[in-house]
Amino acid sequence: MKDLENLGHTDVQAKKAKLVEFINSKEYSPMTPDDMIFLLDVPPRDVDLFRRLLDEIVDEGGAFFSRKNRVLSLEQADLVTGIYERHPRGFGFVILGDGEDIFISGSFSGAAIHGDRVLCRVTERRRTRSEGVIERVLQRKRRTVVGTYRDGFVMPTDKRLPKVSVVRRDRHKIKSGQTVMLNLTKGLKETEHSGSIAEVLGNMHDIGMDVLTIVLGHEIPHEFPKNVLKAADETPEVVTDADMKGRRDFRDLLTVTIDGSDTKDIDDAVSIEMLDNGIFRLYVHIADVNHYVPVGSAMWKEALRRGTSVYLADRVIPMLPKRLSNGICSLNPRVDRLALTCMMDFDAKGDVVNHEICESVIHSNDAVTYENLADMLENPKSSHIVQYAEYMPMFQNMEKLAKILKERRLKQGAMEFDFPEAKIVVDAHGRAIDVVKRDRSTATSIIEEFMVAANEVVSTEYHWLDMPFIYRTHEEPDREKIEALMSFISNFGYSLRGTVARTKSLQNLLERIEGKPEAMLISKQVLRSMKQARYASVALGHFGLAKQFYSHFTSPIRRFPDLAIHAIIKANIAGRINAKSIKEFTNKLPDICIKCSENERRADAAQRDVEDLKKVEYMADKVGQSFKGIISHVTGRGFFVELPNTVEGFVDASTLMDDFYVFFEGQSAMVGERTGKTFRIGDAVKIIVTKADMDMRRLDFEIHDKKRKG
Repeated sequence: MKDLENLGHTDVQAKKAKLVEFINSKEYSPMTPDDMIFLLDVPPRDVDLFRRLLDEIVDEGGAFFSRKNRVLSLEQADLVTGIYERHPRGFGFVILGDGEDIFISGSFSGAAIHGDRVLCRVTERRRTRSEGVIERVLQRKRRTVVGTYRDGFVMPTDKRLPKVSVVRRDRHKIKSGQTVMLNLTKGLKETEHSGSIAEVLGNMHDIGMDVLTIVLGHEIPHEFPKNVLKAADETPEVVTDADMKGRRDFRDLLTVTIDGSDTKDIDDAVSIEMLDNGIFRLYVHIADVNHYVPVGSAMWKEALRRGTSVYLADRVIPMLPKRLSNGICSLNPRVDRLALTCMMDFDAKGDVVNHEICESVIHSNDAVTYENLADMLENPKSSHIVQYAEYMPMFQNMEKLAKILKERRLKQGAMEFDFPEAKIVVDAHGRAIDVVKRDRSTATSIIEEFMVAANEVVSTEYHWLDMPFIYRTHEEPDREKIEALMSFISNFGYSLRGTVARTKSLQNLLERIEGKPEAMLISKQVLRSMKQARYASVALGHFGLAKQFYSHFTSPIRRFPDLAIHAIIKANIAGRINAKSIKEFTNKLPDICIKCSENERRADAAQRDVEDLKKVEYMADKVGQSFKGIISHVTGRGFFVELPNTVEGFVDASTLMDDFYVFFEGQSAMVGERTGKTFRIGDAVKIIVTKADMDMRRLDFEIHDKKRKG
């Protein structure tokens, strides 16, 4: 460390990294800062700098001071860093970078609130789940809290957050029952949280306030800055001859878009041709958003800040201004549009025998809905066949190729989960009037298979070109999680081969349980054993899809990673990739991947919260009514029942009056001590809706035919 002298900023960071490396080396033994200074022979003039760097490392969670002032590595102190996720009931989990989680009881969360980056001490290691204590908050992720004001406190809309005291000087500005946004004011060590008023949003019962509070509660940007809107307004509305220069012209190629009936931001269009030798030539055309949103522009920076479009029950919060997302960038029918086209030639086995990625101009002939295409392919008497008669040969070839690609994918070991998805139908005021299941069909399968194929081809090419890239990664599950899964499924008479996860063995398990009462439970347990998919700047593989290389290329209107790799692809096509640009991309991509992964999780959480809220809202006027459902999950406190439309409610064991019921975890069942009556996962039951709690976003059910006392 003698060479700490005459350091610039970059050198200081390099020395800091070396100090972290020293502390984490196998040879390192815990020592005091003075011992380290002596051992490393730090010059007197650099002692203050050395101590400052050491303090920074500890503050950032890279090391830990013991009670005897010795510097310990996190491993030596049995510490880990991660993101704290709190459950509304008070307990929580610290999510580590590899997807592992540490259970934190409510009394051991310290000053942490949901979303914080924390330093956690592991107190007990178990095969299924470790437990720990939060030692310190490293970074307060949340800056604001949104909720309802009552008696000096704001009760957050997000029930994972603690109540927040409003500073006294601001209390006269608001009335009880109003919805407000607070700026948190206290530091990282405070267990009692307070905030100042940032904005009074309105009354809690105002139209649209329920969803808005969820959006703001997750700190999702929902309004575009003026400079971004100005840039959008200056974007042309039509494709010019200058725009088309140097591009492949596919405007005469029969092309369609296939989307949901309410889709307005169309990322992709498809074409297919049959070559003389039986080869399928598939064209996947993806909107060339980067042409209008160049790297470093105001719209680019805002898209990175948002990371993704957020699709909620009654609104879309777009990643890009609607002038672009629904206009010039959207591959709308019967207008010229700029695209990046991935052409792929497939043989009869579904293998890619040739491909090309190019800048193009297209002219979609029509916009076809999933519903209409499925009807045409599945119903020979469909009324839509006459309307789309000229497209039918193309649709039939698409169906053939999609089946080949799916069979090939499943043969490689890709896993298929068949969890029902809900669609919330709302009225003009955003109120839920129906909840229906989204049906998977031949049409949705066609687009899914084509997009997966394009994503794999693009990522594979750029991996072998050895260029900086963003990959969609899904790493192998931990051995401990798989062993726990094996133990669980053995209760139902199933097994897996080996203790190392293999997609084919898991896929085989999913096939064996199909149609069985325990199918839903085991499928969910398989999913829980998986790590969370994320973005990474290195190709770590996609376990669930059984792909070595995979990226998100096909949705640049709504996902920033797709937009970012489009910029790389276009730079490569234009010959602008050189040592300097490679270095710039390489330096920026890791941070972009982290930010995009975080924003994706944020959007998913908001979507779940809105869906839960709207389901409760839909059921609110059905209290007292009875429905048939399936037991979807059993706990020690009771069990959940899922209705055919995916709405789920909880039956508390205390409401089962005909017997005392005991929970058998291995069987996922509650069994009556006296009668032997059993409530097991997958059982069909009839329930009565007894409560719809909008604040907690929770439904309470009771069994309809239970015997009541008295």
